[in-house]
Amino acid sequence: MGWEVLGLILLEMAAEQEAALPLRTAGPWSVAVGPGETTLQGRRIRLPQAVILEVPPVEPVRVRDEFHAALPQFNEKAGSWMRGAHFRQLEAEECTATGLMVPGSVRVKPAAGESTPFVEGQDYRLDEMWANFGRIEGGALAADQPVYVDYDYVPCRIDSVVVGPTDEVKLVSGRPATVGILPPELAPGEVAVANLWLAGPLAQLTDENLFPIEPEPVRRREGPAVAETLLPRTLAKLRAGDKVTIVAWGDSVTAGGGVGQQVECWYQHRFAALLRQRFPQADITMLTAAWPGYNSRAYLDQPPGSAYDFERDVLAPRPDLVTIEFVNDAYLSEEQVQTQYAEILERLAGIGAEVILIAPHLVRPDWMGMATMKFDEDPRPYVKGLKRFAAAHRVALADVSQRWCRLWRQGIPYLTLEANWINHPDARGHELFAQALIDLFPEQR
Repeated sequence: MGWEVLGLILLEMAAEQEAALPLRTAGPWSVAVGPGETTLQGRRIRLPQAVILEVPPVEPVRVRDEFHAALPQFNEKAGSWMRGAHFRQLEAEECTATGLMVPGSVRVKPAAGESTPFVEGQDYRLDEMWANFGRIEGGALAADQPVYVDYDYVPCRIDSVVVGPTDEVKLVSGRPATVGILPPELAPGEVAVANLWLAGPLAQLTDENLFPIEPEPVRRREGPAVAETLLPRTLAKLRAGDKVTIVAWGDSVTAGGGVGQQVECWYQHRFAALLRQRFPQADITMLTAAWPGYNSRAYLDQPPGSAYDFERDVLAPRPDLVTIEFVNDAYLSEEQVQTQYAEILERLAGIGAEVILIAPHLVRPDWMGMATMKFDEDPRPYVKGLKRFAAAHRVALADVSQRWCRLWRQGIPYLTLEANWINHPDARGHELFAQALIDLFPEQR
Protein backbone atom coordinates (compact mmCIF):
# COMPACT_ATOMS: atom_id res chain seq x y z
CA MET A 1 0.00 0.00 0.00
CA GLY A 2 1.57 3.28 -1.10
CA TRP A 3 2.05 6.42 0.91
CA GLU A 4 -0.44 8.21 -1.33
CA VAL A 5 -3.27 6.67 0.68
CA LEU A 6 -2.11 8.69 3.67
CA GLY A 7 -2.35 11.98 1.84
CA LEU A 8 0.68 13.63 0.28
CA ILE A 9 1.81 16.64 2.28
CA LEU A 10 4.54 19.16 1.83
CA LEU A 11 5.95 17.60 -1.34
CA GLU A 12 9.32 18.92 -2.50
CA MET A 13 9.36 20.23 -6.04
CA ALA A 14 12.81 18.93 -6.88
CA ALA A 15 12.97 20.61 -10.27
CA GLU A 16 13.00 24.01 -8.57
CA GLN A 17 15.50 23.04 -5.84
CA GLU A 18 18.79 24.91 -5.81
CA ALA A 19 22.05 23.76 -4.30
CA ALA A 20 24.07 25.44 -1.58
CA LEU A 21 27.15 27.46 -2.46
CA PRO A 22 30.22 25.23 -2.82
CA LEU A 23 32.20 24.94 0.41
CA ARG A 24 35.46 23.06 0.99
CA THR A 25 38.47 23.08 3.25
CA ALA A 26 41.33 25.14 1.83
CA GLY A 27 43.87 24.41 4.54
CA PRO A 28 44.05 23.07 8.08
CA TRP A 29 42.18 26.11 9.40
CA SER A 30 40.69 27.77 6.33
CA VAL A 31 37.69 27.25 4.07
CA ALA A 32 36.84 28.27 0.52
CA VAL A 33 33.30 29.31 -0.39
CA GLY A 34 32.15 29.66 -4.00
CA PRO A 35 32.21 30.28 -6.86
CA GLY A 36 28.52 29.84 -7.46
CA GLU A 37 25.10 31.28 -6.83
CA THR A 38 22.10 30.45 -4.73
CA THR A 39 19.01 32.02 -3.18
CA LEU A 40 18.69 32.32 0.60
CA GLN A 41 16.17 34.34 2.61
CA GLY A 42 14.73 35.70 -0.62
CA ARG A 43 18.06 37.11 -1.75
CA ARG A 44 20.01 36.07 -4.84
CA ILE A 45 23.65 35.57 -3.89
CA ARG A 46 26.38 35.34 -6.53
CA LEU A 47 30.04 34.68 -5.88
CA PRO A 48 31.99 34.92 -9.16
CA GLN A 49 35.09 33.43 -7.55
CA ALA A 50 36.04 31.47 -4.47
CA VAL A 51 36.68 33.37 -1.26
CA ILE A 52 39.18 31.97 1.27
CA LEU A 53 38.39 32.52 4.95
CA GLU A 54 40.63 31.78 7.92
CA VAL A 55 38.92 30.02 10.81
CA PRO A 56 40.27 30.65 14.32
CA PRO A 57 40.47 27.43 16.38
CA VAL A 58 38.43 27.32 19.58
CA GLU A 59 40.59 28.21 22.56
CA PRO A 60 40.95 25.51 25.23
CA VAL A 61 39.56 26.20 28.71
CA ARG A 62 41.87 25.42 31.62
CA VAL A 63 40.08 24.33 34.82
CA ARG A 64 42.14 24.24 37.98
CA ASP A 65 41.30 23.01 41.48
CA GLU A 66 37.70 21.99 40.83
CA PHE A 67 36.54 20.72 44.22
CA HIS A 68 34.72 17.41 44.77
CA ALA A 69 33.80 16.56 48.37
CA ALA A 70 34.11 12.83 47.59
CA LEU A 71 34.22 10.53 44.61
CA PRO A 72 31.90 7.59 44.00
CA GLN A 73 33.40 4.26 43.13
CA PHE A 74 33.82 4.05 39.37
CA ASN A 75 31.17 1.69 37.98
CA GLU A 76 32.27 0.07 34.73
CA LYS A 77 28.86 -1.56 34.28
CA ALA A 78 26.82 1.64 34.44
CA GLY A 79 25.73 3.71 31.45
CA SER A 80 28.55 5.74 29.97
CA TRP A 81 27.54 9.01 31.63
CA MET A 82 26.77 7.37 35.01
CA ARG A 83 30.04 5.59 35.82
CA GLY A 84 31.39 8.24 38.14
CA ALA A 85 31.40 11.91 39.09
CA HIS A 86 30.98 14.47 36.31
CA PHE A 87 33.53 17.12 35.52
CA ARG A 88 31.34 20.07 36.37
CA GLN A 89 32.15 22.36 33.48
CA LEU A 90 31.20 19.56 31.08
CA GLU A 91 27.80 18.76 32.60
CA ALA A 92 24.77 18.63 30.33
CA GLU A 93 21.17 17.75 31.20
CA GLU A 94 21.61 14.66 33.44
CA CYS A 95 24.67 13.70 31.39
CA THR A 96 27.92 15.17 30.09
CA ALA A 97 29.15 16.94 26.98
CA THR A 98 31.16 14.26 25.25
CA GLY A 99 34.45 14.32 23.39
CA LEU A 100 35.48 17.79 24.54
CA MET A 101 38.17 16.93 27.09
CA VAL A 102 41.81 17.40 26.12
CA PRO A 103 43.40 13.93 26.34
CA GLY A 104 45.90 13.56 29.15
CA SER A 105 44.97 16.81 30.87
CA VAL A 106 43.29 15.38 34.00
CA ARG A 107 45.07 15.53 37.37
CA VAL A 108 43.23 14.40 40.50
CA LYS A 109 44.87 15.81 43.65
CA PRO A 110 44.41 15.68 47.42
CA ALA A 111 44.88 19.44 47.78
CA ALA A 112 44.58 22.64 45.77
CA GLY A 113 47.56 24.01 43.90
CA GLU A 114 50.67 21.98 43.32
CA SER A 115 50.37 18.62 45.04
CA THR A 116 51.25 15.06 44.15
CA PRO A 117 48.34 13.70 42.04
CA PHE A 118 46.64 10.38 42.53
CA VAL A 119 47.42 7.68 39.97
CA GLU A 120 44.94 6.90 37.21
CA GLY A 121 44.26 3.19 36.95
CA GLN A 122 45.45 2.65 40.49
CA ASP A 123 43.57 5.20 42.60
CA TYR A 124 40.84 6.29 40.19
CA ARG A 125 39.43 5.52 36.78
CA LEU A 126 38.66 8.07 34.10
CA ASP A 127 36.42 8.14 31.04
CA GLU A 128 37.66 11.10 28.99
CA MET A 129 35.04 10.65 26.28
CA TRP A 130 32.11 10.83 28.71
CA ALA A 131 33.86 13.21 31.12
CA ASN A 132 33.41 11.30 34.36
CA PHE A 133 35.69 9.66 36.89
CA GLY A 134 35.57 7.69 40.15
CA ARG A 135 37.76 6.06 42.74
CA ILE A 136 39.02 2.49 42.64
CA GLU A 137 38.29 0.31 45.65
CA GLY A 138 41.58 -0.46 47.41
CA GLY A 139 43.35 2.58 45.98
CA ALA A 140 44.67 5.60 47.86
CA LEU A 141 41.32 7.43 47.64
CA ALA A 142 39.04 6.84 50.60
CA ALA A 143 35.25 6.94 50.20
CA ASP A 144 35.09 10.32 51.95
CA GLN A 145 38.31 11.75 50.48
CA PRO A 146 37.90 15.32 49.13
CA VAL A 147 39.75 15.91 45.86
CA TYR A 148 40.73 18.79 43.62
CA VAL A 149 40.82 18.30 39.87
CA ASP A 150 42.69 20.00 37.04
CA TYR A 151 41.61 19.45 33.45
CA ASP A 152 41.45 21.16 30.07
CA TYR A 153 38.65 21.03 27.54
CA VAL A 154 37.77 22.63 24.22
CA PRO A 155 34.18 23.91 24.03
CA CYS A 156 32.06 23.90 20.88
CA ARG A 157 31.40 26.78 18.54
CA ILE A 158 29.31 27.39 15.45
CA ASP A 159 30.73 29.96 13.04
CA SER A 160 28.82 31.34 10.08
CA VAL A 161 30.09 32.14 6.60
CA VAL A 162 28.20 35.34 5.88
CA VAL A 163 27.46 37.47 2.82
CA GLY A 164 26.91 41.09 3.78
CA PRO A 165 24.59 43.70 2.27
CA THR A 166 27.17 44.70 -0.36
CA ASP A 167 28.08 41.08 -1.18
CA GLU A 168 31.20 41.05 0.97
CA VAL A 169 32.03 37.61 2.41
CA LYS A 170 33.27 37.13 5.96
CA LEU A 171 33.33 34.70 8.87
CA VAL A 172 31.32 35.48 12.00
CA SER A 173 32.29 33.40 15.03
CA GLY A 174 29.74 32.09 17.50
CA ARG A 175 30.00 31.91 21.27
CA PRO A 176 31.94 28.94 22.65
CA ALA A 177 29.75 26.71 24.83
CA THR A 178 29.27 23.10 25.91
CA VAL A 179 25.45 23.09 25.75
CA GLY A 180 22.94 25.38 24.05
CA ILE A 181 25.33 25.89 21.15
CA LEU A 182 23.89 28.39 18.68
CA PRO A 183 25.02 30.07 15.47
CA PRO A 184 26.09 33.70 15.91
CA GLU A 185 23.61 36.53 15.65
CA LEU A 186 24.02 38.41 12.39
CA ALA A 187 23.75 42.09 11.61
CA PRO A 188 20.91 43.44 9.44
CA GLY A 189 21.50 42.66 5.79
CA GLU A 190 23.78 39.70 6.48
CA VAL A 191 22.87 36.22 5.22
CA ALA A 192 24.56 33.03 6.40
CA VAL A 193 25.45 30.75 3.49
CA ALA A 194 27.16 28.06 5.61
CA ASN A 195 27.94 27.11 9.18
CA LEU A 196 31.10 25.56 10.57
CA TRP A 197 30.82 23.09 13.46
CA LEU A 198 33.81 23.14 15.78
CA ALA A 199 33.55 20.65 18.64
CA GLY A 200 36.29 19.59 21.03
CA PRO A 201 39.99 19.19 20.31
CA LEU A 202 40.52 19.32 16.54
CA ALA A 203 43.79 18.91 14.68
CA GLN A 204 42.31 20.58 11.59
CA LEU A 205 39.07 21.12 9.71
CA THR A 206 37.52 18.30 7.70
CA ASP A 207 34.36 17.93 5.62
CA GLU A 208 32.52 16.90 8.82
CA ASN A 209 32.93 20.45 10.11
CA LEU A 210 31.30 22.02 7.05
CA PHE A 211 27.55 22.63 6.88
CA PRO A 212 26.59 24.54 3.72
CA ILE A 213 23.08 25.97 3.87
CA GLU A 214 20.74 24.90 1.08
CA PRO A 215 17.77 26.96 -0.08
CA GLU A 216 14.55 25.63 1.37
CA PRO A 217 12.75 23.54 -1.25
CA VAL A 218 9.57 24.88 -2.76
CA ARG A 219 6.76 22.91 -1.21
CA ARG A 220 3.10 22.47 -1.90
CA ARG A 221 0.31 20.48 -0.33
CA GLU A 222 -1.28 17.94 -2.65
CA GLY A 223 -4.48 16.17 -1.73
CA PRO A 224 -6.31 16.30 1.59
CA ALA A 225 -4.52 16.76 4.89
CA VAL A 226 -3.76 13.49 6.66
CA ALA A 227 -6.30 14.22 9.40
CA GLU A 228 -9.10 14.40 6.81
CA THR A 229 -8.73 10.69 6.04
CA LEU A 230 -6.95 9.14 9.03
CA LEU A 231 -8.16 11.27 11.97
CA PRO A 232 -11.70 12.14 10.86
CA ARG A 233 -13.43 11.89 14.24
CA THR A 234 -10.88 14.08 16.00
CA LEU A 235 -10.94 16.59 13.16
CA ALA A 236 -14.74 16.71 13.17
CA LYS A 237 -14.78 17.48 16.89
CA LEU A 238 -12.16 20.19 16.47
CA ARG A 239 -14.18 21.82 13.72
CA ALA A 240 -17.43 21.53 15.67
CA GLY A 241 -15.95 23.15 18.78
CA ASP A 242 -16.48 20.04 20.88
CA LYS A 243 -14.34 18.80 23.74
CA VAL A 244 -11.28 16.90 22.47
CA THR A 245 -9.06 14.86 24.79
CA ILE A 246 -5.55 13.94 23.67
CA VAL A 247 -3.13 11.68 25.49
CA ALA A 248 0.57 12.03 24.68
CA TRP A 249 2.03 8.62 25.50
CA GLY A 250 5.78 8.13 25.54
CA ASP A 251 9.10 8.13 27.35
CA SER A 252 11.42 10.82 28.71
CA VAL A 253 10.97 13.06 25.68
CA THR A 254 7.22 13.12 26.27
CA ALA A 255 8.00 13.82 29.95
CA GLY A 256 9.76 17.03 28.89
CA GLY A 257 13.27 15.65 28.51
CA GLY A 258 15.49 18.44 27.24
CA VAL A 259 13.34 21.33 28.48
CA GLY A 260 12.64 20.24 32.06
CA GLN A 261 10.01 22.20 33.91
CA GLN A 262 9.28 24.52 30.98
CA VAL A 263 6.05 22.64 30.41
CA GLU A 264 4.90 25.10 27.77
CA CYS A 265 7.87 23.95 25.63
CA TRP A 266 7.00 20.23 25.79
CA TYR A 267 6.16 19.16 22.25
CA GLN A 268 2.63 17.99 23.11
CA HIS A 269 1.75 21.30 24.75
CA ARG A 270 3.16 23.21 21.78
CA PHE A 271 1.04 20.95 19.55
CA ALA A 272 -2.03 21.69 21.67
CA ALA A 273 -1.30 25.42 21.45
CA LEU A 274 -1.04 25.21 17.66
CA LEU A 275 -4.30 23.25 17.51
CA ARG A 276 -6.02 25.93 19.58
CA GLN A 277 -4.77 28.59 17.20
CA ARG A 278 -6.10 26.65 14.23
CA PHE A 279 -9.36 25.56 15.92
CA PRO A 280 -10.04 28.29 18.52
CA GLN A 281 -13.59 27.10 19.11
CA ALA A 282 -12.48 23.64 20.29
CA ASP A 283 -12.11 22.66 23.96
CA ILE A 284 -8.79 20.78 23.93
CA THR A 285 -7.41 18.85 26.90
CA MET A 286 -3.87 17.52 26.64
CA LEU A 287 -2.85 14.73 29.03
CA THR A 288 0.60 13.21 29.40
CA ALA A 289 1.42 9.55 30.13
CA ALA A 290 5.20 9.23 30.06
CA TRP A 291 7.78 6.97 31.67
CA PRO A 292 11.33 8.33 31.41
CA GLY A 293 13.95 5.73 30.58
CA TYR A 294 11.52 3.00 29.53
CA ASN A 295 9.86 1.73 26.37
CA SER A 296 6.32 0.95 25.28
CA ARG A 297 6.63 -2.75 26.17
CA ALA A 298 7.56 -1.92 29.76
CA TYR A 299 4.59 0.46 30.05
CA LEU A 300 2.17 -2.08 28.59
CA ASP A 301 3.36 -4.82 30.94
CA GLN A 302 3.01 -2.92 34.23
CA PRO A 303 0.37 -4.40 36.56
CA PRO A 304 -2.74 -2.37 37.41
CA GLY A 305 -2.14 0.25 40.09
CA SER A 306 1.55 0.68 39.24
CA ALA A 307 3.10 4.12 38.98
CA TYR A 308 2.87 3.68 35.21
CA ASP A 309 -0.38 1.95 34.37
CA PHE A 310 -1.41 1.85 30.70
CA GLU A 311 -5.07 1.16 31.47
CA ARG A 312 -5.30 4.07 33.92
CA ASP A 313 -3.01 6.56 32.18
CA VAL A 314 -3.89 6.03 28.52
CA LEU A 315 -7.18 4.14 28.20
CA ALA A 316 -9.21 5.35 31.20
CA PRO A 317 -9.40 9.03 30.07
CA ARG A 318 -11.14 7.75 26.91
CA PRO A 319 -9.09 10.02 24.67
CA ASP A 320 -10.16 10.96 21.19
CA LEU A 321 -6.55 10.91 20.05
CA VAL A 322 -3.35 9.27 21.32
CA THR A 323 0.08 10.35 20.11
CA ILE A 324 2.82 7.75 20.57
CA GLU A 325 6.48 8.75 20.99
CA PHE A 326 8.98 6.11 22.05
CA VAL A 327 12.53 6.81 20.99
CA ASN A 328 13.30 4.11 23.56
CA ASP A 329 11.60 1.61 21.23
CA ALA A 330 14.44 2.07 18.76
CA TYR A 331 15.89 -1.30 19.81
CA LEU A 332 13.01 -2.98 17.95
CA SER A 333 13.63 -4.56 14.58
CA GLU A 334 11.41 -3.68 11.65
CA GLU A 335 9.49 -6.94 12.12
CA GLN A 336 9.16 -6.52 15.89
CA VAL A 337 7.50 -3.15 15.29
CA GLN A 338 4.74 -4.85 13.26
CA THR A 339 3.87 -7.21 16.12
CA GLN A 340 4.21 -4.85 19.06
CA TYR A 341 2.42 -1.91 17.49
CA ALA A 342 -0.40 -4.13 16.26
CA GLU A 343 -1.06 -4.96 19.91
CA ILE A 344 -0.98 -1.28 20.85
CA LEU A 345 -3.30 -0.34 18.00
CA GLU A 346 -5.77 -3.06 18.98
CA ARG A 347 -5.93 -1.87 22.59
CA LEU A 348 -6.48 1.73 21.54
CA ALA A 349 -9.11 0.74 18.98
CA GLY A 350 -11.02 -0.86 21.85
CA ILE A 351 -11.79 2.60 23.25
CA GLY A 352 -12.30 4.19 19.82
CA ALA A 353 -9.16 6.33 20.02
CA GLU A 354 -7.49 7.60 16.87
CA VAL A 355 -3.71 7.39 16.76
CA ILE A 356 -0.70 9.38 15.58
CA LEU A 357 2.58 7.49 15.53
CA ILE A 358 5.66 9.66 15.88
CA ALA A 359 8.80 8.67 14.01
CA PRO A 360 11.19 10.07 16.62
CA HIS A 361 14.07 12.49 16.45
CA LEU A 362 17.66 11.46 15.87
CA VAL A 363 19.93 10.45 18.74
CA ARG A 364 23.72 10.41 18.98
CA PRO A 365 25.18 9.35 15.61
CA ASP A 366 27.29 6.59 17.16
CA TRP A 367 24.18 5.18 18.86
CA MET A 368 22.67 4.77 15.39
CA GLY A 369 25.80 3.27 13.87
CA MET A 370 26.66 6.48 12.04
CA ALA A 371 29.96 8.39 11.91
CA THR A 372 28.40 11.60 10.63
CA MET A 373 25.50 13.96 11.29
CA LYS A 374 24.97 14.48 7.58
CA PHE A 375 22.51 11.93 6.22
CA ASP A 376 19.09 12.17 4.60
CA GLU A 377 17.45 8.93 5.71
CA ASP A 378 17.06 7.59 9.23
CA PRO A 379 19.16 4.39 9.48
CA ARG A 380 17.18 2.82 12.34
CA PRO A 381 15.11 -0.30 11.53
CA TYR A 382 12.58 0.91 14.10
CA VAL A 383 11.79 4.01 12.08
CA LYS A 384 11.51 2.02 8.87
CA GLY A 385 9.19 -0.34 10.75
CA LEU A 386 6.99 2.51 12.00
CA LYS A 387 6.56 3.89 8.50
CA ARG A 388 5.75 0.45 7.14
CA PHE A 389 3.25 -0.16 9.96
CA ALA A 390 1.56 3.21 9.47
CA ALA A 391 1.12 2.60 5.75
CA ALA A 392 -0.16 -0.95 6.20
CA HIS A 393 -2.67 -0.06 8.93
CA ARG A 394 -3.70 3.40 7.70
CA VAL A 395 -2.42 5.12 10.80
CA ALA A 396 -1.33 8.76 10.82
CA LEU A 397 2.42 9.29 11.13
CA ALA A 398 4.19 12.47 12.26
CA ASP A 399 7.62 12.12 10.68
CA VAL A 400 9.84 14.01 13.12
CA SER A 401 12.79 11.90 12.02
CA GLN A 402 12.61 13.30 8.50
CA ARG A 403 12.73 16.86 9.81
CA TRP A 404 15.81 16.10 11.89
CA CYS A 405 17.47 14.42 8.92
CA ARG A 406 17.07 17.67 7.02
CA LEU A 407 18.75 19.85 9.66
CA TRP A 408 22.24 19.40 8.26
CA ARG A 409 21.08 20.82 4.94
CA GLN A 410 19.89 23.87 6.86
CA GLY A 411 23.39 24.30 8.30
CA ILE A 412 22.50 22.85 11.70
CA PRO A 413 24.49 20.02 13.33
CA TYR A 414 21.58 18.16 14.88
CA LEU A 415 23.52 17.16 17.98
CA THR A 416 23.35 20.82 19.05
CA LEU A 417 19.61 20.28 19.61
CA GLU A 418 20.24 17.52 22.18
CA ALA A 419 20.24 19.07 25.65
CA ASN A 420 21.92 16.00 27.13
CA TRP A 421 24.20 15.26 24.15
CA ILE A 422 22.33 11.98 23.66
CA ASN A 423 18.58 11.99 23.03
CA HIS A 424 16.76 14.81 24.85
CA PRO A 425 15.73 17.53 22.38
CA ASP A 426 15.89 21.14 23.50
CA ALA A 427 13.07 23.63 22.90
CA ARG A 428 13.97 23.85 19.21
CA GLY A 429 13.82 20.06 18.96
CA HIS A 430 10.46 19.88 20.74
CA GLU A 431 9.15 22.50 18.32
CA LEU A 432 10.03 20.23 15.39
CA PHE A 433 7.82 17.56 16.99
CA ALA A 434 4.96 20.04 17.32
CA GLN A 435 5.28 21.20 13.72
CA ALA A 436 5.27 17.61 12.42
CA LEU A 437 2.07 16.97 14.39
CA ILE A 438 0.20 20.12 13.38
CA ASP A 439 1.10 19.58 9.72
CA LEU A 440 -1.21 16.56 9.73
CA PHE A 441 -4.18 18.89 10.21
CA PRO A 442 -5.72 21.24 7.64
CA GLU A 443 -5.90 24.96 8.02
CA GLN A 444 -9.25 25.96 9.48
CA ARG A 445 -11.74 27.08 6.89
